[in-house]
Amino acid sequence: MKFQIYNREVRADSIYWKIRVIDTLPTIRAKWIGKQFPMANFTDMKGNKLSITDLQGKVLIINCWSVTCGPCVSEIPQLNRVADESAKRGILCLALTYDKDQEITRFFKAEKLKEYIKMSRPEFKFRIIANQKPFLDHSLQVINYPTTFIVDRNGVIREVLEGVNLDEAGKLKSYNEIMSVVAELK
Repeated sequence: MKFQIYNREVRADSIYWKIRVIDTLPTIRAKWIGKQFPMANFTDMKGNKLSITDLQGKVLIINCWSVTCGPCVSEIPQLNRVADESAKRGILCLALTYDKDQEITRFFKAEKLKEYIKMSRPEFKFRIIANQKPFLDHSLQVINYPTTFIVDRNGVIREVLEGVNLDEAGKLKSYNEIMSVVAELK
């Protein structure tokens, strides 16, 4: 059965997801492959500015995620491996979210998160760009979370990975999917 999350409701410390069963998941992949990534100026959660000029000429891995998205959170350890490997290659890893800075800070301090992703000190090694709802909704038109864009040095989107994919053993394969595309971009 395939389903799409179309809304959520927060009550106290619980999140209630509103889902609908669908035959095929809507996708933005075909719309973006081979197109220019819509570059923008960003400021990360540490206050560091990233201008369009800073992004040009670099391979970019741009993960669109949210603290309220279970699949997004479950792939953080694999994305941290991507960030470690990418740093050695001069690849810039960004995490765009519609969440606000305070929500993200509170999220990474939560005890439940430590258990969920099995990290004693949870962190996300991508540069987190908060408050990006207009960019995610209107510029990128992201409809599935997580969504990861892989952009070449010319600003062309080479791959769009939507959702979280599992291998035959039921393990996440985010790291392998991303790094196989990056290997082709040398």
